[in-house]
Amino acid sequence: PALVRGVADGDRQRAEILADHIELTNMVLHHHHHAEDKSLWPNLLERCPEEIAPVVRMMEAHHERIANIGTELAAAVTVWRGTGDAESGRTLAEVLDRMLPLLFEHLEVEEQQVLPLIEKYITAAEWDEMAEEVMAGTPQEKAPLIVGMMMYEGDPQAVQEAIDKMPAEVRTIIGEMAPKTYAAYAEQVYGTPTPPHGDILVVDSPTA
Repeated sequence: PALVRGVADGDRQRAEILADHIELTNMVLHHHHHAEDKSLWPNLLERCPEEIAPVVRMMEAHHERIANIGTELAAAVTVWRGTGDAESGRTLAEVLDRMLPLLFEHLEVEEQQVLPLIEKYITAAEWDEMAEEVMAGTPQEKAPLIVGMMMYEGDPQAVQEAIDKMPAEVRTIIGEMAPKTYAAYAEQVYGTPTPPHGDILVVDSPTA
């Protein structure tokens, strides 16, 4: 939100850069959650002990709330992109202020409680299928950037395993392009090719 609030009133060029970034992260989040809603949660509910169900139901409820705020976010981004004015920027920042605490709570529960369940009850093939579905919903021209984000923010081993599953010709190109693509992108969005880790979601300035 600090980056959005820091845009000068009427600076449509800067607003468009940040609007693109917010829309990209919102899109990736949508596809990721859709894949989980389609297969992960139903499989866990079917296979886990009954006492685990409240955790899964909470994650589903988080998804619904995040999706609702995401709809507001998309509308606010569209307005701000067109004007770059301070008022619509404040509206957008306020939506982000509501989205991010919920998202961080969701990610914390996912890391601490859901990942151990995935390791126990979800097969590698099922996990790979879900990951492929997420990438299938992503525009191909954005693939190097998104993989670059994953390489910068994600667990190195998990990211490398995902890259290793790509076709050889794609794997080589992505491996070379992704870090450079993300560095250039981060320079444009944050003013540095190496923003603090976590800023992809926070949409904050490196010095905030």
